[in-house]
Amino acid sequence: MLRCMHSQVSRMGLSFAAIILGAWLAAPSGAAAGDPTERAVSTWPPKGEAVRLPVTRDTWFGTLNKENVGNNGGASQMKLKGQQEYSLFDVDVAGLKGKLVTGALWHVRCASLEQPLLRVSVSSVASPWVEGTSSGYKAQEGSACYKQAELGKRDWTFPGSTFMEACFGRGHTVWRFADATRPDEKGWQTIAVEPDVVAARVAGLSEGFAVADDVGNVWSYKDDKFTWTYFPNRFIYSHEQSASAPWLEVWTDGEDHEAPEAVTDVAASTEGLPAGEALVTWVTPADKGGGKTLGFNVTYKVGDQSKPMPRYLVPMAGKPGEQVRMHIVDLPFKPGESVEVTVSAVDSAGNVGAPVTKTVKLSATPRVFNIAETDVKPFPSSQELPEVGGLKVAVVDLLDKVHPTTGKMIPKHPDGYLGGNHIWSAGQKLVRLQAARNEAVCFQVNLAGKSRGVGLELAFPDQPQLQTRVMRFDYTGTSAGPLPDALLPLGGKLAIPNPGDPEAAGQKNASVLCEIYVPHNVEAGKKSGTLTITSGGQSLSVAVDLTVWDFTLPNKLSFVPEMNAYGTVTPKGRGLDYYRLAHEHRCCLNRLYYGWAGDVAMAPERKGTRLDWAGWAKSFGPLLDGSAFKGLPRDSEPVDVFYLPFNENWPVNIHKHYRKSYWPEDALDRAYKVALKKEFATFAKFCNKQGWYDTILEFYLNNKVYYKQGEGWMGSAAPWIFDEPVNTQDFWALRWYGLLFHQAIRPVVGQAKLWYRGDISYSPYERDMFWGVMDLECLGGGSDLKARLEHDEHALWRKAYFTEYGSANNPASPNTQPASWCLVAWSRGGVGVLPWQTIAKPGAWQKGEQTGLFYANSKGVFPSVRLKAFRRGQQDVEYLTLLGTAYDAPQPAVAAGMQQIVDLRGRVHKTSETDAGTLRFGRADPASLWSLRCRVGKMVSAKKPAYQRCARPMPSPEVDLDRLPDLGYVTVAPKVAPVTPE
Repeated sequence: MLRCMHSQVSRMGLSFAAIILGAWLAAPSGAAAGDPTERAVSTWPPKGEAVRLPVTRDTWFGTLNKENVGNNGGASQMKLKGQQEYSLFDVDVAGLKGKLVTGALWHVRCASLEQPLLRVSVSSVASPWVEGTSSGYKAQEGSACYKQAELGKRDWTFPGSTFMEACFGRGHTVWRFADATRPDEKGWQTIAVEPDVVAARVAGLSEGFAVADDVGNVWSYKDDKFTWTYFPNRFIYSHEQSASAPWLEVWTDGEDHEAPEAVTDVAASTEGLPAGEALVTWVTPADKGGGKTLGFNVTYKVGDQSKPMPRYLVPMAGKPGEQVRMHIVDLPFKPGESVEVTVSAVDSAGNVGAPVTKTVKLSATPRVFNIAETDVKPFPSSQELPEVGGLKVAVVDLLDKVHPTTGKMIPKHPDGYLGGNHIWSAGQKLVRLQAARNEAVCFQVNLAGKSRGVGLELAFPDQPQLQTRVMRFDYTGTSAGPLPDALLPLGGKLAIPNPGDPEAAGQKNASVLCEIYVPHNVEAGKKSGTLTITSGGQSLSVAVDLTVWDFTLPNKLSFVPEMNAYGTVTPKGRGLDYYRLAHEHRCCLNRLYYGWAGDVAMAPERKGTRLDWAGWAKSFGPLLDGSAFKGLPRDSEPVDVFYLPFNENWPVNIHKHYRKSYWPEDALDRAYKVALKKEFATFAKFCNKQGWYDTILEFYLNNKVYYKQGEGWMGSAAPWIFDEPVNTQDFWALRWYGLLFHQAIRPVVGQAKLWYRGDISYSPYERDMFWGVMDLECLGGGSDLKARLEHDEHALWRKAYFTEYGSANNPASPNTQPASWCLVAWSRGGVGVLPWQTIAKPGAWQKGEQTGLFYANSKGVFPSVRLKAFRRGQQDVEYLTLLGTAYDAPQPAVAAGMQQIVDLRGRVHKTSETDAGTLRFGRADPASLWSLRCRVGKMVSAKKPAYQRCARPMPSPEVDLDRLPDLGYVTVAPKVAPVTPE
C-alpha cells in the first residue's frame, strides 16, 4: 500500500523489418508441449490473403475518479495506460462473412514515441456500445464510458458492471496478448490479434475490440539505482486522424458455408442457486465446413415472447465434445418459472447451426428467508439510573463505547439509552442475555462518578460450569480524546479516575466488561446470576438472566476472522499467547514468516540437499495439530489458516535464476522451476504424512517489485507486484507461480489442504487469469461487484473461495464495524475477513492504532474490545449458517432476510488509491445487531440441531490443469522480442 515514484524510461524506435529479423526470446529449451508455465510458441505467417479494414469507430476510457464517466469518442488520440486507461475500436467485417480467418495485425501510429505500446491484449466485447463524440473525459449521455456502455441508459453487462465485465475473459469473451513491434521511422507499430477474436466479430459473437496495455508500470536498474515508472501514458492516433488512423489487417484462407452440427446433451440444474436462476449445460458440436464451432446464439421464451439471451451470459464454444456452461442470472424471472431456451451453434465463419430447444425450470428457492420476530423486546428507555457509593450504574452493549470524560457514546443513542436498552433495565436492575452453547457473550458496565475503589463480581451460584470474568478497560489516545480499547483483568478494585491509566486523566466514568462463556455441556434454559457492585461501603446487586439456546456453536470455524500479522509473534514462549488469544476469540492469528527480501524466519534447516521439515514441525506442529490450544474453549482445534514460508526467493534463490523480463516464462529458467517444484512436492508429502488435514496451508506471495526502490536490488526479491497486483504482467506472474505449485503438489498432496492464495485489491482487472488456479482470493475493499466476479467463476468454472481484507475500525470509531464486516462479507459469500495488520506496537497503549487488536506488555498479551467485536461477528455468522441448515434455506435467501433486520449498507473509506480501505457501516447499530442475533437464535433453538464440529466444511477446490481458460499468447503472431527492463 505504497505510493509509487515517477520517472521516465525511454524507448528506441526500430523498424518492423528489424524486429522480425531481430533477437527473439525463445521458449526455454525442452519446453513441454501444453505446459502452461512455458512460453507458447506462435506460428507465422498466416495462410491466405490479407485485406485492410479501416477502423470505423474508436474511443478510450479512464477508470479513476470522475474520468470513469467520461467519453473520448471524438478525441484525435487514444490512450493505453495499464489498468487506468483502456481503448476500444471496431471495423466493418461484413466482407469477411463466410471466410476463414487465419491471422490479423492491428496497425497503429504511436503518438508518444518515448512511451510506445509494448505488450497489448486484444479482446472480444460482449456488449454493444456507443462511440460518442466527446473528448477530455467529458461525460456524454448515451455514450460509452468505463462505467456504462451508454451513460445514463445501459450498463455494460449486469447492473453495476463496468467495461471490464464485458471483455478480457469476463462475459464469455476471448482475449490474448502479443508484443508490439517498435515504432518505425514514422511511428507505426503492429500488434498481432488472435484469429478467434476477429472471427468472433465476424460471427456476431462480439461487438468490437477491447485493447489493454499489459506491461503498465515499468522499471530500470542502473548503476545500483532502481527507478520505478508509474503508469506511463501510451498514446496512439485515433480514426479521427485520417493520415494516422489505425487499421486492421486480416488474413483469410478459404471459405466455410456449412453450418455446425446441432448442440447435444442440453441439461439444467438449479442446485444451490438463488431464486429465478439456473445453470444450463450442453456439449459443443463439431463443425464440418473447415472452420470451428466458435460460440452460440441463445434465445429464451416466456409465454409467447422470445428474446435473445444477453451476450455476456452466453458461453463461447469448447472443443468438440466438451461441455459448456451458461448461468441464467440477472433476468427478471420468477422463482420456479419455466423458460424455453433455444441454443444454436455458431462457427468461425458466422454459419448458424440448427436450433435445439429445452424447457428449463428455474430455481424455486425463496428470494428472502423470513427471520421471524421474537417476543424478546428492548426495555423502555429511562433517565433514572441505580446508584452505589456515589456512582451511577448503566449497562450497554459490547459494541458500544463511552467517552471517559464527556460521557458521549459511540455510536450515538437517544436519551434514556443508558437506563433502558435491548439488554438492560435500570428500573428492574436486570441484565438480560442470550447465548448458544460454546459461545461467549459480553456486556459493559458503565460507572459514572468517582470512587477510590469499585469492586465487581459476576457469579452464577447454581451454574458453576458457566465461566465468567470481569475486565477493565485501558484508555488510549484518539482523535476524539481518550477512549476504551485494551482489556485487562480487573484484578481487585478499580479507582475512578484510575491513576494507572494516565490517558484517562480527568475521567468521570469508567467502563468495565463482563463476559460469560457457555461450555458445551450446559443444558438449555434460563440461568440466573448476579452482578455485585461495591463502592464507598455500599453494595448494589444486579440480576443477570442468561437464556441458553438449545444448540451449540461448532468448534471448527465456518467463517474465519483472520488476524494477519508481520513479525513479533512466534509459536514459542510469549508469542504463543497471541495465537491462543486469537483462538479463544474464535479468530485465527496468521503471521507471515518471511520479509520483502524473501528471507524466512524460523525456516527449516537444510541438511545436505534436503530441508528438515521434521525439525520445523517441532515449532509449528502444535498449531497444526491443535495441541497448542489445550484448555481453551475450542480445545485442541488446529489453526484454520497458516502462511507457508515458501516465496519467490525461498527455498530457491531467485536472483541466481532471474533473467530480465516482465514475463515469468522468460525471466525464470528451468532449473528454478524444477527445484521449486521439488520442494513443493516434498512438503506436500510431509503434510499428508503428518495428518495436517484441518488447516488451510497457504502458498502466498506478498512482495512487490517497487520495494526495491530505496532498498536496492536485494531490498525485495520480487520482480513483480505480487501483493495487490496491478498490471497484467503481475497477474500473469501470480498465475505462473500458482500453476507451478499445483503441478508439483497435486500428485502427492493427499488429504492435506495446500492452497494457493492471493491478496487482490484490483480484482476487476485480473480477467480470468486465476480461474482454475487461485484457491483462495482475498479481496481488498470488498464490494458487491468483486463478490459477483467470484461467483461467476464458481458458477462457470469451479468452486473456489474468497475472503475480504481491509482494516479494522480505529479506536475512535464505532465498534459495530468488525461485527458488521463479518456479516456483510458472509452475506456476499465470503468465508472470512482479514484486517491486514493486528499486532499493536508498544506505543498503542498511549496512542491508539487502527492496526492494533492485540496489546502486550511485560505482564502478558491482552485483547482489544475490537477483537471481541470480531468474535461477536464470527458467532453471529455461525448463527446464520446454522439457521440456513436447520430450515434448508439457501445462504442468499438467509442473507436477504438478515438485511431486512439490520442495514449493512456501508462505504469503503480509503486514505489513498492503493489503500484496501476500511468498511464503515453508518446504519448498523448495536440494537439492530442484537435483534438479528435474538431472532436467529430463537429460530435455530426451536429446531434443536445436533452438534456438528463444523457448520460449513471447506473442502479443497478441485484442480484440473488440463482444463484451464484458453488465454495467453496470440497463436498466430510474428516473432517480436518483448521489451525487457533496462
